[in-house]
Amino acid sequence: MRPSLLAALLGAALLTPCQAFALSDSLGSWGNAAMQELHQTYNEGQPEFLIPGYSWHDPHTYTATKRAQLNDWAIGLGWGHLRVDDAGNTEQVYALAFSDSHHDVEPVVGYAKQWMWRPFTPNLHLGIGYTIGVTSRADTMKNFPFPIALPLLSIGYHKFTLYGTLIPRFNGSPNNGNVVFLFGGLQY
Repeated sequence: MRPSLLAALLGAALLTPCQAFALSDSLGSWGNAAMQELHQTYNEGQPEFLIPGYSWHDPHTYTATKRAQLNDWAIGLGWGHLRVDDAGNTEQVYALAFSDSHHDVEPVVGYAKQWMWRPFTPNLHLGIGYTIGVTSRADTMKNFPFPIALPLLSIGYHKFTLYGTLIPRFNGSPNNGNVVFLFGGLQY
């Protein structure tokens, strides 16, 4: 961090201690609300068996040679709790582990929120939302856990749902990002 930016940030913090305490209180309040939401989703949600399935690697970001080396079948297992709120939208807490693109085990623990649309029948549902969580990968930070935030789409019928997310490309280097990850969920 540049010294001038650091000095400006420290000066602002010293000049406004009251705002810092107010921010601390609001963050604490937000944290309590988030924990209550997770607790409610876990306790009131329906159990869901998760089946990781397929990873598509964008041919525009990966060379043919690299794609031939990568694992497309993300075999694994997971489990979660899915709760439908009063508006018909879903919240989910989950944990899963699967074989990543390099055949290494990748664990993920997270929370997902989706806004649902039921166009033709109450049993058919389409969703759009996000997932946030923590994962670790052997090829990224040597299995040190790191946070993730990804878009989430779904289509389902009755108790089965097919989920999909995109792991975006983060830089212009080849063989990096634009991976579509698909997995299924079965409520029981």
